[in-house]
Parts: sequence; structure tokens; C-alpha cells
Amino acid sequence: MVSRLEYALSPLGHLREFTKLNLRLSICIAIPVLMVAPLVTMAITQFKVWIAMLTETFSSFVLFPLSVVLSILLVAGMIYIGRSILEMRMRTQRRDPYNY
Repeated sequence: MVSRLEYALSPLGHLREFTKLNLRLSICIAIPVLMVAPLVTMAITQFKVWIAMLTETFSSFVLFPLSVVLSILLVAGMIYIGRSILEMRMRTQRRDPYNY
């Protein structure tokens, strides 16, 4: 029955040859794709993990020195403010005793 339908659609066999060619071509393309696609997916996943790890590491490398510099600046500012307050107190204590 299938052969009669095939012969009715294409009496010279072009449809059968076209179907066989497309089937062979799809198998030739599908086999490498099915073998390579999981490897590519695994590589992309690993690349994503590596990028996340590198981003976290480099952000730590940047944030640690910035926090150290900020701490140093805060301490230096506190020392400056403390010295300013002490100098102001020393000036008010050294009044001229004859200039009341």
C-alpha cells in the first residue's frame, strides 16, 4: 500500500530519493550534534561558575584595600580633630593675666 502511494506521488522515484537524502543528511547532522551538545553545555556551565568565582575573588581583592584605606583615613581624621580640640583648649588657657 505504501509503495502504491509512493508510486502514485512520484512515478520515477524522485520522492523516495529525496526522502532518503534528507534522512541521511539529518542523521549525519544529528549524531555529531547529540554528541557535542552536552559537552558544550557542560563547558558553558563551567565557564559560568569560573566567572562567578573570579568575580567574587576580585571584588574581595578590591574591597579589602578600600576598607583599609578608609580605616586609615578615619583614624587620621580622628587624630586631626583631637589635636584641633586640644590646640583650641590650650589657646583659651593661655590668656594674658593683665588683660581682664
